[in-house]
Amino acid sequence: MDISTGMDQEKLRQLSAKISDGTASDEEIAWYHRYCLAAEQAAKASGANIPDDEDTRAEMYRQIRGRIKGKKERLPLKYRYAAAAALTGALAATAFLYRPATHKSQPAVVAAASQNIPAGGNKAVLTLANGKEIMLSDAGAGDIVKQAGLRIYKTSAGEIVYEATATGNVSDTGINRITTPRGGQYSVVLPDGSKVWLNAASSLSYPVNFSARERRVMLQGEAYFEIARNAGRAFKVVTATQTVEVLGTHFNVDAYSDNAMVRTTLLEGSVKVVTAPGTQLMLKPGEQARFNNQTGALQKSNVSEEDVIAWKNGYFIFNDTWLTDVLLQLSRWYDVQVDQATIPRIRYSGSIPRQKTLQEVLAMLEFTGNRHFEIVNRTIKVK
Repeated sequence: MDISTGMDQEKLRQLSAKISDGTASDEEIAWYHRYCLAAEQAAKASGANIPDDEDTRAEMYRQIRGRIKGKKERLPLKYRYAAAAALTGALAATAFLYRPATHKSQPAVVAAASQNIPAGGNKAVLTLANGKEIMLSDAGAGDIVKQAGLRIYKTSAGEIVYEATATGNVSDTGINRITTPRGGQYSVVLPDGSKVWLNAASSLSYPVNFSARERRVMLQGEAYFEIARNAGRAFKVVTATQTVEVLGTHFNVDAYSDNAMVRTTLLEGSVKVVTAPGTQLMLKPGEQARFNNQTGALQKSNVSEEDVIAWKNGYFIFNDTWLTDVLLQLSRWYDVQVDQATIPRIRYSGSIPRQKTLQEVLAMLEFTGNRHFEIVNRTIKVK
């Protein structure tokens, strides 16, 4: 096929997927490689700014050459989204950004200088059992609370740790809560040694001293858990609609109230998901339970674990994601609103570092999705 004539977008999407999962033929890979080079040249000719990342470029080509020789391993996370970058509606901030020559250039994202909105960061409030609130972003490293049998301190890396001391049993049996605002995230090591990462606009409530029978916490929003194993005490994560029961494992729970689904994804070990209506599922690593808040249906499917916890590792990853959901994620991280009436039904795939400013992220979406974005009074509008 003459590369300059382009290719049906659905066929191109299918070819990208085949390259990603290792099923593409030598001829298909070679054609796609030539197409990407032609697309890059066309983008440069139009004056587009393409990141110059020779290490990424070399690694992508090495992977392609490996496939031509019959090597079928899956592309690493950093590079496999480059395979989708030539598609309309795709982006890849960690690799290349391509735009076909027929793609009309769009103006830069419109925003007042005062609305150069930075990425979120480590921000949270710790509420103690007595009602005292501590702004964790303002607290210095070192002890925050010391009491009989317990020390709560902040590490130099900005993590909150609960640590039993040798002075006696923990006398406080009350509930503590860590709450992240929109535009915030935080991590905490619980009294049993379990570690939790909280995403933006989330809260985790937990007892200072877990009971002898179980370890129970309450979650609103999204969190990633690495649970310390204790065969005698199950760990339970309770949300508004379900309970996740584990002994020792790694998993992610996405239970934002404005999502249509509650998603529980297992990375290691095993978990049982029990819904309020009483249905339940056992998950294996790589499986996700999805509870529909409207219908009450509980289903499971195989998913990409690395995609699910990308937020924890500092990335937005979109995998054929509706723009509505893309903007919902951005609104939480950048603490902005979205004009729902202006959102078209289009999808995006790709990876973007979460430390980018909102304007940079929207510019990437704009560059590849043939849509224009404006930020007016901290509200994103799609044109």
